[in-house]
Amino acid sequence: MSEYVEPDPFENDIEPVYSDEYEDDAENQILALIKENHVVTDRELKVRLESSFFPWLTERSLLKLVVKGEVKKYLLPGRKPKMGTPNTFYADPDYDRYDREALMRRKRDLTRDINAILTRQSPAGEHAEILFEKAFRSIGCKILKKNASEFNGIKVQGIEGKQPPNLDFILKKSNKIYGVDIKNWLQYEFVTIREVVKKVDIAEQLGIIPIIIARYVDRDTIYTKIIAKGGRCYPYQQLLIPPSYISLADELNRYMGYKVLAVDELPSYKIEHIKTKIII
Repeated sequence: MSEYVEPDPFENDIEPVYSDEYEDDAENQILALIKENHVVTDRELKVRLESSFFPWLTERSLLKLVVKGEVKKYLLPGRKPKMGTPNTFYADPDYDRYDREALMRRKRDLTRDINAILTRQSPAGEHAEILFEKAFRSIGCKILKKNASEFNGIKVQGIEGKQPPNLDFILKKSNKIYGVDIKNWLQYEFVTIREVVKKVDIAEQLGIIPIIIARYVDRDTIYTKIIAKGGRCYPYQQLLIPPSYISLADELNRYMGYKVLAVDELPSYKIEHIKTKIII
């Protein structure tokens, strides 16, 4: 039996698009997902369709469907939830009200729970960094610095009076120095791209090779903002959370279509991908 190999996330996908000419296709795919899943959040749709459409095109297409009356927007009854918990949902207008509200509550709770885990304030907020640090060490990387804003006497330029921006790791392997930043994010918008650009800029200021390791980065950003700057990117596709949350991972996949790994070590195929494609 052959060993599993990490798939290229772009090998079989169409180029994610943002041009207006593709909105009809996006609308059709959104309608198909709503028919299949009955109730969705905007973030859910963006994640489910991110290999085909940029998130902002998905959002624009969804809003057009609402205006046309093909999809209806619903607010969950009750008190307005705290930040990070959705209160707005989209559904087929003909879907049963009681089933709709039950599913809205389920998806609200799942979104609240995963968002709470992914914050820096959560005990699990740095879980992805811990996993990748183990992987780096296992392939022979020497970790020179963590949370680094300076290297070899060079300091990153920042805003006066504020903590300087930093990289999660500075690594050395085979006489090459890499500046690595880990982004175990679910949300991906224009502001997210600016974060990628900022991290690449930090590595450039320090004179080292930038590496962005993230659950998702759009193809255009990978090529124009990372590779064009001499960097590398590993969009590893699955959210990474501690194994104690395995039931949450299963439910997120079942109800939201999110790919989630609840593990305390990266799978060997991901480590092999890092070793042969990213840090070489």
